[in-house]
Formats: sequence, C-alpha cells, structure tokens
Amino acid sequence: MKESPLVSIILPVYNVELYLAECLDSVLTQSYRNFELIAVNDGSTDNSNNILLEYQDKFLEKLVVVEQPNKGLSAARNTGLDKVKGEFVYFLDSDDWILTDTLEKCVNTLVKDNSDLVVFNAKAFCDDMPVGLLDKLDYTRNLPKEHYNNGHQLFVDSRCEGTYIVQSCCYIYRYNSHPALRFIEGILHEDHYFSTSLFLSSSNIHVLTDRFFQRRIRKNSITTSSLSMKHATGYYETAAILHKELSEKSIQSKELSEYYNYMIYTGIKIEREIRQGHMSFTRKIELISTFNSILTFKERLRIMSPRFYNKLVDTLKKS
Repeated sequence: MKESPLVSIILPVYNVELYLAECLDSVLTQSYRNFELIAVNDGSTDNSNNILLEYQDKFLEKLVVVEQPNKGLSAARNTGLDKVKGEFVYFLDSDDWILTDTLEKCVNTLVKDNSDLVVFNAKAFCDDMPVGLLDKLDYTRNLPKEHYNNGHQLFVDSRCEGTYIVQSCCYIYRYNSHPALRFIEGILHEDHYFSTSLFLSSSNIHVLTDRFFQRRIRKNSITTSSLSMKHATGYYETAAILHKELSEKSIQSKELSEYYNYMIYTGIKIEREIRQGHMSFTRKIELISTFNSILTFKERLRIMSPRFYNKLVDTLKKS
C-alpha cells in the first residue's frame, strides 16, 4: 500500500506566546498524521521559543524548530522552504489555527487528481469585534468553478468576482512543481507576489469552499496597524517585481495589467492618506516615470488628477 504523502507545514514564529499553543494544538490534532511542522523562531524575545521546545515531545519528532535572528515574515517562510522534505507545502501563521480535517481533505483532493494546488477559504475571529464587522474580514472565494486546468483562469475569475485571495494560509501546493519560488524579503504585502506567481504557474487546481483557516484579528498586526510608507512601498515593489518576472516568462494579459495598476494605485492611495490627501506634482511625475512600463493611460490620468478622473468616469457612466 502506497504511503500517504508528507505535508510540510511552515510556521514562522515571532513573539506570539499568547496564541502559539492554540496554533500548535490545531496542528497536533490533525486527522491526517503524515506531516512535518517546521517552526522558524524569527528572533522572538518573549516565551515563544520555550513553548516550541515544550511541544517537541508532544509532536513525536514531527516538529522541527529552527532559530534565526529576526528577519521578518518572508525570510522566516523562505528558511522553512529551504528545509522542506514533504511533497506538499502549507504556510500557517502562528497566531492563527486550522480546523482538524484541513490536511486530510486537502491532501485527498490533491492526490485524487494529481493536482498542483488546492485553495480554500478562511474565517475571521476576534473576541473584541462585532460579528457583522468580522464577516467582512473573512476570506471567501466566490468562484464559478470547482476545478481549473489553467491557473490564469482562476486568477481572472477571482479578480472578476472581486474575491482574489492572496493569503498564503489559504492554500496547499505541490512543492516540486514550484521548487524555486520564494517570498520577497523586506517588504509588506509579500503574499501578492508569491501567491500570484504560484497561481499563474499552476495547473489542475481545485477550489474547496471549506473555511479551514481560522484567521485571528488582533491589534498591531500588519493588517490592522497604522499605515506607513512601508505599506505603500510594499505595493510598489511587488507590482514592479511581479511585472518584470512574469513579462520575462511571457505571461501577459489584460487582467494582469489591471492587477499591476491596482497595486500601484493602492500604494498611491496609502501615500496620499499618509500625506493627508496631498501629493506634490513632482511626486506624481516621479511615480509615473518609475512605473512608465506598467501604468495604463487611465491610471496616469487618475494619478495626476483624481477629481477629474472621477468626474470623467461618472460622465461616461451616465452617457
């Protein structure tokens, strides 16, 4: 009887002593047992590393603890990727957790049709937040198909439905199909590059509607912290690198162009908010010049004169 494939779970850990045990327990109680948990302690200064060491006996050699100086989320995930032994890879954030049948259902789906990738949904939770507001923070893929032979079509359908989910905790993929893929280190919004590259280079993709990933919303996380130029720069750099790499691979489309422009303009909106709604003419020209090969005429117009652009769009809608 063929042995069940090994799943490598990569767990970056940084100062999460309040939540780490719940996360580890969710892995420990998985109904699917052939996994390795690669926990990368990214320079934690709290009790996180001691908690990892306490759990090693419970995992019966399934838990590998790697220690490194603080380098950030992307670097920690890359360290984990360099140590992968499994056929499939899953990224889990150490302040979140997963349902007990996550690995079992995902692996069964991957193995059944020899798939590259299986994607699923997420449920947001927070003790101090109203349910109505939490529902808006769920990750839900409303897609017309359950199976895609082409990763680009998955990308197009997700963008058209307005539910493109780049969160790396919301999929499991076949490692040997993408052995060189790594996260961009030193920037925010790193999932945009990694996930988009992964989706577009994958075939035979399955979509599960299960909300396996339980996403904790907490203060001072990347998603809830105050905006800074680092947030804007993350979008700028991701758009530029993704455009360069995919263009070199001759992966181009109208939808991808719109996505690059979306990321750049998201960065610009953040920068405007930081500057209290103002952006100098010189800065606008600088951004247009920097992203000259990416920006469409429409986006250049929107950067130079948002008010005129919005009036023009309203006029065209009414005509």
